[in-house]
Amino acid sequence: MRRTIKKLLMTGALSGGSDPDFFWVPEFTTPDVEGVTFGGFYAGRFIASQPGAFNAASGDRPVVADNTDPGTTQAQSKRYKPTWRYINLLNARRACANLGPGYHLMTRFEWVSLAHWTKLNGFYPRGNNRNTNPPADYSVITETALLDLACNARNAGWYASLTGSGPVTWNHNGRADGVSDLNGNMWEWNDGLLMQAATSYPYVLASTQVSLARAPYGKSTAVAAGSLTDSNKAWTVDEFLDATAHTYLYDAAGTLHLIKSVTVANNATQIFLNATGTTPAAGPYTILKLVEIDITAGCASGGQISGLRTGELAAFGIPSATAGGATYAQDGYWFDKGALRAALVGGLWYYSNYAGVWALYLVNSPTSANSALGFRLARAI
Repeated sequence: MRRTIKKLLMTGALSGGSDPDFFWVPEFTTPDVEGVTFGGFYAGRFIASQPGAFNAASGDRPVVADNTDPGTTQAQSKRYKPTWRYINLLNARRACANLGPGYHLMTRFEWVSLAHWTKLNGFYPRGNNRNTNPPADYSVITETALLDLACNARNAGWYASLTGSGPVTWNHNGRADGVSDLNGNMWEWNDGLLMQAATSYPYVLASTQVSLARAPYGKSTAVAAGSLTDSNKAWTVDEFLDATAHTYLYDAAGTLHLIKSVTVANNATQIFLNATGTTPAAGPYTILKLVEIDITAGCASGGQISGLRTGELAAFGIPSATAGGATYAQDGYWFDKGALRAALVGGLWYYSNYAGVWALYLVNSPTSANSALGFRLARAI
């Protein structure tokens, strides 16, 4: 069975779809993670950019100013563009959801699906992680990309690259139709993984469902005191409630609301909150469960990943050890327990061999925004 899946993925028989800027990731399993089916979604092939983004030393002509609510502006997945930088997790979720039902900020589970795909197929994509002009790969310096002039104009020492402008070895499958820049260039926000302060317990996606009707994320169609409604969903009653874990609604404002129940009525799914007098913020949301496991135990911040956690956390690519080695391509793991942290992945244009598809950075709060932070679209169907 493994050979059949591997051959299907390598041939790309199910890749592409009707939108060339997205890549269909078919469902697959890996012997590394028992009982989990990865894939089943469209991945943005390129790090997100703003509409009309333009590569010029005079600036990239942003529609949305740095660290600003995007309003109704839609994120784009386009090649040869300056990335959308200076954006926090909450605004990145909104810019993705603005494209319509199914579009969302790539989740931790979806990103890890791509990472496991590369490991299963024995192909780790390289990328812009050397900080030179032209942007280059740390290990293979002859592999280069086009310089993001707008980023370089902000700081002459920043050598970020235009989206998807590297060679095919910088794509997840080593082909022209692959998902680019998973190694270096920009730290990218992942939805569906937060880390508590002090305890270092993770909030992870309440399920690994990825379809539009069943996924634990979306965009509200209505909110009221103590409830949120999403008419695009077809969850079962109390689908996400877990006797061993608290389940939360992470609303568009970044507030965590403990969930009391999930009901289905009039072709819409409603989430009811324990704090029934509280109205959740309208817009994109994520349903998370709190798992009482210290995800920093056994690890050193800044170490290179040598193992991943199993059990309840097996689907989310969270490191269990940082002794280094080739198993996870020497990619790094960083964390800070000072406040609520959100997941950034992939590494940056100067992170050398610590950057890569497994690199995980739990240091920034969900409201952080700077030159190094970007994001990627995904689509549920």
